[in-house]
Order: sequence, then structure tokens, then C-alpha cells
Amino acid sequence: MKLLRFERKIIGALVLAAVVPLLGTLALGRVALREVYQIGVNARIGDELERGLSLYRDYIGLLRQAAGDSASAIGDDWGVREALMSRDTQHLAERLRSLLQQYPGVAGVRVQDASGNTLAQVRDAQREAGQRLLPIQRLVALPIGSVELSVTVTAPERPFVAFQQAGELSADYRRLQRGTGQLSTLYLVVYTAFMLSVIIVALAIGVILSRRVTRRVSLLAAATRQLGSGDLRVHVPVDVNDEIGELTREFNTMVRDLRESRTRIEYLQRIGAWQEFARRLAHEIKNPLTPIQLAIQELDRSYRGDDKAFAKRLSDARAIIQEEVAALRRLTSEFSAFAKLPEASLAQADLNDYLREVSRGLEGAVVLHEERGPSAELTMELCAEPLPVRIDAMMLKRCLDNLVRNAAQALEAQPAPRRIVIRSDRSEQRAVLEVHDNGPGIAESARQRVFDPYFTTKAEGTGLGLPIVKKVVLEHGGEIHCTESVFGGALFRIELPLAL
Repeated sequence: MKLLRFERKIIGALVLAAVVPLLGTLALGRVALREVYQIGVNARIGDELERGLSLYRDYIGLLRQAAGDSASAIGDDWGVREALMSRDTQHLAERLRSLLQQYPGVAGVRVQDASGNTLAQVRDAQREAGQRLLPIQRLVALPIGSVELSVTVTAPERPFVAFQQAGELSADYRRLQRGTGQLSTLYLVVYTAFMLSVIIVALAIGVILSRRVTRRVSLLAAATRQLGSGDLRVHVPVDVNDEIGELTREFNTMVRDLRESRTRIEYLQRIGAWQEFARRLAHEIKNPLTPIQLAIQELDRSYRGDDKAFAKRLSDARAIIQEEVAALRRLTSEFSAFAKLPEASLAQADLNDYLREVSRGLEGAVVLHEERGPSAELTMELCAEPLPVRIDAMMLKRCLDNLVRNAAQALEAQPAPRRIVIRSDRSEQRAVLEVHDNGPGIAESARQRVFDPYFTTKAEGTGLGLPIVKKVVLEHGGEIHCTESVFGGALFRIELPLAL
């Protein structure tokens, strides 16, 4: 996988941060190791070790010499020789026991003839306990033949152990002294291998972490390029709660705001074009209406003939033309009102207080014609907390009046009870205004088109009411959506920014 420039920079920084201290540590460590090693392994300490070892060796030699002297003295004893000459083994044993008492360092004596048969043997078990035993053999020449005198002499255990340890220590020291260069190099190699393993692990962790960061940064960069090309549908997923995640959320919020702004601008531009079209259409239709109406009236008044059938047809034609002219005048009036819709002049207000003020005026919008059944019931469910907003009171009143009238007209064919509910609420940083009814509702396929000019689901509608409503909401910086109400009918939800 190709590394990104940002990722290469992170890995390079990690390598530099790891290698520079390593080189410095190796340089200082080698010098320090050699100095410490040379302090502990030097000629003076080696000479002292050899001197101590020599002293132990001389001491043990003296012990062996004393043991040999004791063995010679026992072998030259006249009583021992006399017992050997007389072949009196009992007397020989008694004499050896007597000599054992004279020589405290002797633990045992054994006499064997030339054939290896034991003639006499004495031992002192207490002297043997906890002592180092030194067996010394001496040959005693007699006129009757040679016998072997074996004398076991005791010595303290500690000097021998100390001598053995001193020998081992001296051997280790000489081995260390011979391998000074190799050992220091080995230590440095082991230390270097350990540090390199630490660096490799650190780099692996750094690569993993940096790749996670750079992957999200690359996603943001790709999304930015996509946004720059004009695609406002781009969305970057957010999977962590760090600075990059916060940046991603802000980016998505910015894109959403841009998308909403472009949608708002496009809709306002489209409404502006339709307003210009409505203004021209109203002008073109309105101008000939008066001449047409005057002409038919003059024609009806000027006829003085006796043909009653023709007079009746003329009167019927006049009534039809006048009725159609009146319908066209109403249509042109709606076109003119749509074309002359002013821009909103916003002022600070509380949405709840505003709804309470206009509630009485909205009650007239729910009164139905006598032949269409009883009026609908209008109720308000207001939020308990204040909802500060900036609104144009007259235009928002016109917007609400239009929504309530539409709801009342949708309830004409509905059986009682007929309900229209106006609710206010708060959602994050927006004030919410909802208009509910329990009528037949609006088909899902038509919910997005109800705000288009001249689109209507009513037989007598012009399709200009809801476009006016949406234009008013957009000029308030808000949004409006059409969906299904919890009462089963239509729901128009208006969201206005809070003026905090």
C-alpha cells in the first residue's frame, strides 16, 4: 500500500525520535560499560585473588604436612613396632587407641599387611563429624615384612571450601579478563538488539495509528474534492470521538448546511421565477376582463328585439361570462398576491406567546360552510419552556392561516370528531411548530411536491398556498416538512432557529 505524505512524515518523525536517542545511548553506553568493566576487571584485583589463592594453597599444604608428620610419628612409635613384631593385634589396637588420644588431629588409623588384610583399625567418630578428612598412607618397613599404615587426619572444612571458591573466582576472573573486548561487544549487541526490537514495535504501532489517522484524513480530502466539484451529497462516516472525528462531524454539518442552503436558494429562485410568471399572467388575464365584462353587459342592454328565445340565450350567456370573469378575477387576485409576496421583516418574539395571540384569529379559519358539516376543533399544545425566535408576525400569521385552512378543508368529508392541533416544542437549537389533523392525510408520493407552485390535490385549488408557506418559512431561516400525523392525518412540521 502506498504511503501518504502525511503518513510518511509521521513515520519519519517516529524513526528520528527513536534512532537519535539510540545512537547517543550506544555511544555513551559503550564508553560507560568499558570504564565500569575496567574498574572491576583490572590487574591489581587479579593479583590479590592469586595471592589469596596461594595463601590457601600453602595453608592446605601445611595441613597435609602436619598430617604426614602425625602418620610418621605413629608409624615410628616403639609400641606399634613391638606389637607388629610380636604379631599381637590386640596389643596393636590398644596402642593405636592410646596414640589416637595423643594426637588430637588424628581421626583414625588402620594397619594392613602386604596381602591387604587389616591387622588393626581404630576410629574416633566425634572427630570425623563436621571435619575435612585427609587420609595419609605410610609404609612401615619391619624385619618380618612391610605393612601399610593408613592414618586419617581431620582438618577444618571451611579452608577447603574457601580454597575451592577462591579457585573458581580466580578462574572466572581470568576468563573475564581474557574476554574483556568480546563481553563488552556482546553486551552492546544484546542492548542494540533490544533497542531495535523496541523501535520496530514502536514503528509498527506508529504505522497502525498513523494509518488510522491518515485514512480518515484522506477520506476528508476526497470528500472535500467531491464537495469542490459541486456534489453536496457527500458524507464522511464518523467512527471515533477525537479531533479528527470532531473535524469530520463539523465537515458533515457544513455540507448539510450548504445542501440546505442550496436547496433553499434554488427553491427561492424557482419561487421568484414563478412569481414573475404569475405577475405577467395576472396582468395579461386581468387587462381584457373588464372589456369583456362591459361588452357583454352592453350587448345585453342594447338588444331591443322581440325574440324572447334569443333574449334568454343572451341573458344566460351574460350570466356565464360574468361568472367566469369573476372566477378569473379571483384567480388573478391570487396570482397577484403570490407575485407581490414581500420579504420577511424579522423581529424578536417568543413563539409560545405569539401562538397565544394569533389563536383567536385562527379559529375563523376552521369554520366550514353550513352544508359541509360542523366546524373542526382547534386546540393548542404549547411547550412549557420559552422559545425565543425572530419572526415576521404578519407573514407567519398568513402561513399558519393557510395551513389551518388546508387542514379544515381536508376534514370536510371526515366524520366527527374533526381535530386540528397546533403544537410547539424545542429540538436542540430549533423551535418546532407543528400543525396536525385527523383527516385523510397526504399520499407519500405527493408529500415532496405539495410545495411546488400550481401543484394541488384539491379540485378548486390553485396550488399557491403551500409554496407561499414554504417561502415564508425559508425567509425565516427555517425548514418545513410534510409527513404523517400521529392522529392519522397530515402533519406539517416547521423548524425555526432559536434566537439565543
